[in-house]
Amino acid sequence: MTVVQSQQGQNVQVLGDRICIKLKSSLSPNSMTVVTVEVPPGSAVPPHVHAKEEESYYILDGSMVMQVGSEVLTVKPHDFIHIPPGTIHGYRNDSDRPIHLLVWAVGGAIDDFFIEMGEKIRELPNDLPKMLEILDKYGVQMVAPDLG
Repeated sequence: MTVVQSQQGQNVQVLGDRICIKLKSSLSPNSMTVVTVEVPPGSAVPPHVHAKEEESYYILDGSMVMQVGSEVLTVKPHDFIHIPPGTIHGYRNDSDRPIHLLVWAVGGAIDDFFIEMGEKIRELPNDLPKMLEILDKYGVQMVAPDLG
């Protein structure tokens, strides 16, 4: 059993987003990771695919543009999105305020991916070679954007 108070968790800065790891995959028999994500205005996660993890997003507040598969949609508070492994997905905050999400992933160590990205990727494009190594290590593949 794991109990994490509201202000607890491991905070990691991944590119523009602030991630708070609430449950590490190593503590779950099914390798589930649970995080909260703050997406500041202008921040984006380019479309990508996970080889192992299935992810679910629950929008807590704010709205953003999200690509899931071939669909580009605007997601709003209380929307839920489930993304099976191998499904293209990415998002972008075009608003003027931060967006908050609850995200959980099952089937891999995506939390370790976030930690390694936060520790090693500080400045793009200078850190791009390191980023490509990390992406490959965790089975994350970038794809051409289609966020409209």
